[in-house]
Amino acid sequence: MAENVQAKTEPGTATGDAPSLATSLADLPWSRNEAGRKCEESLKERPYDVELWNILIREAQPDGIDRARILYERLVKRFPTTGRFWRIYIEHEMRARNYDRVEKLFQRCLLKVLNLDLWRTYLTYVKETKGNLPVFREKMTQAYEFTLDKVGLDFSAISVWMEYVNFLKTGDVQGTFAENQKITAVRRVFQKAIATPLLNIEAIWKAYTQFEQGTNMTLAKKLLDEKSKDYMSARRVVKEYEAVTRGILRGTASVPFQGTSDEVMQMSLWKKYILWEKDNPLHLEDSTALAKRVSFAYEHYLLDRKSG
Repeated sequence: MAENVQAKTEPGTATGDAPSLATSLADLPWSRNEAGRKCEESLKERPYDVELWNILIREAQPDGIDRARILYERLVKRFPTTGRFWRIYIEHEMRARNYDRVEKLFQRCLLKVLNLDLWRTYLTYVKETKGNLPVFREKMTQAYEFTLDKVGLDFSAISVWMEYVNFLKTGDVQGTFAENQKITAVRRVFQKAIATPLLNIEAIWKAYTQFEQGTNMTLAKKLLDEKSKDYMSARRVVKEYEAVTRGILRGTASVPFQGTSDEVMQMSLWKKYILWEKDNPLHLEDSTALAKRVSFAYEHYLLDRKSG
């Protein structure tokens, strides 16, 4: 799936286009009730009114996917960078087991929308559809690696890091060589996680400590002493991050900029956060790693900012 997403989301590819059915019905009334019809009428004047869209989404949720899809296509066309709306659309297709359509939707949005909950849905999809394959663990490992490469820097991503660690721990292996490979794989993910500023990072440090002590008490002291510096640095940055980003509203739908005081304030807070990342609070010596952190901050600003 990771390869499919990367291979089929290049600009201009046919798989990135919305279904023709939704396009042909784009201007027809969709709702079946009076309240919904009123919302649709109001949206002609206020097309970015999220509350009106939410009313229609609630109507679509218990509906069959064939009809709901028409609304969802209008929704993601209007809000192409809003992860919550893509997730609602994809989860409805998943409930209907339309997995071919789900893959095409991921191809359209996943690499463009670095929304953590959307990527969690991607992981759920891989678990549900690849679980009975002989190569399931390989596919799931690729999915976790893919996800953490794209959104592992999210300060709220600790659950994904821990899920991956636990997934690796549960692998059945035979023989000393395979067991050592498993330990090395778990250790590698743990050590990347404890060096990444994550909310509640103390929990992952505690889990890593228990892992090393349960694996080899003698080696544990050496490794924990070596990695404690990375952990303490990441922990310090988490505290700074909480202060720097206080007040930022995340996950909001991007709508045309109106110049309100709230919008101006949000823009100022985002710029403050990006400048903080540019100042390299982790004191990274690897310029590529620093550029990735700054780029990730920009990506989230562009997803959440009000469009001009």
